[in-house]
Amino acid sequence: MPNSAEDSPKCFGGSGPGRPPALPRASAIATVSAVSSDGVDVLVVGAGMTGLTAGLALAEAGKSVRLVDKGRSVGGRLATRRIGKATLDHGAQFFTVRSTEFSHAVRMWETDGVVSVWTNGFDAEDPDGHPRYKTIGGMARLAKHLAAAFVQAGGDLVVNQRVHSLIDAGGSITATYDAATRIPDEAQAVLVTAPAPQCIEMLEYGGMPVPDPVRLITYHTVIALLVVTETDPAARLGPGGALQQPLDPMFTFIADNRAKGISDHFGLTFHTEPALSAALFNCPDQEIVNRLTPELHRVLGGQPWKEIQVKKWRYAGPRNGHPDRFLAVDGASHPVILAGDAFGGARVEGAFLSGRRAAEELLNHGAKI
Repeated sequence: MPNSAEDSPKCFGGSGPGRPPALPRASAIATVSAVSSDGVDVLVVGAGMTGLTAGLALAEAGKSVRLVDKGRSVGGRLATRRIGKATLDHGAQFFTVRSTEFSHAVRMWETDGVVSVWTNGFDAEDPDGHPRYKTIGGMARLAKHLAAAFVQAGGDLVVNQRVHSLIDAGGSITATYDAATRIPDEAQAVLVTAPAPQCIEMLEYGGMPVPDPVRLITYHTVIALLVVTETDPAARLGPGGALQQPLDPMFTFIADNRAKGISDHFGLTFHTEPALSAALFNCPDQEIVNRLTPELHRVLGGQPWKEIQVKKWRYAGPRNGHPDRFLAVDGASHPVILAGDAFGGARVEGAFLSGRRAAEELLNHGAKI
């Protein structure tokens, strides 16, 4: 078993972890023969924390908002999976609170019975006392809670639809969809919260300018292993049943979801070190499992597992972000804003604050939307 990314054999094929297979280019405005008859004030692309936060704020302010996501459900990296009787978070594992604004939101979620404190540190010998929050039932529940509030506020939620291009049609911004799976949408403003490479594609395919700083944003890749066991592994982990080890050459984070309090059965989440994840990203799932099995056995003390699944995060978090909470696309006839956890600070809180600031910016346009 290799001990670092440098001596890990790479699996070739595809276009690498940092760039998904390219989509065919749209022929811009000429391809738009019909648009949705129910245009909206704001189209939000991406229903992760940033998109959900912004969409909810805009809907509560009385704007007509359509929130579109390419996934089968909302949440992005607020992701939870069921494997048999086990419930496992496989994206974001927890969140912290640093700002007063986010603290107010978290207190509301606590009152609603959605989140609670998981632990006050992952170092058994020296816990720092700073709360790490979990979502009761798994991180995806927080996303669903926000989505329900968005719909209740009058928002229109659309999943399983990937935006292909954003086109400045003069009287509005038009969004087209992959393989014409949905009639193009018209909006007076657009907020894009997808990862930067996907933002760039949408803008370029629609013939719109791309802000230069967006091209400088890069991401690290993470492969998550979801391991269901028959016996309790928590004693091998730290407080709350987790190990956070950012300098480890194999697994930077390990969590026992039963000890965390979100699962009725034993299930562990392993986050593979980013450079190693990038080296293995294009490998078949079984090959990834085979290469990491010796290290899994070491962590588990030779304990066997019942089932194991692989989840790949191409854009797990920003490596190089942008200092501002959002960026505007210059030269567009209507507001087009880019936001997300790569803007102004990473993590769940950073994504939340980016969504809030982007919504405020759009509301400041007043009559224009």
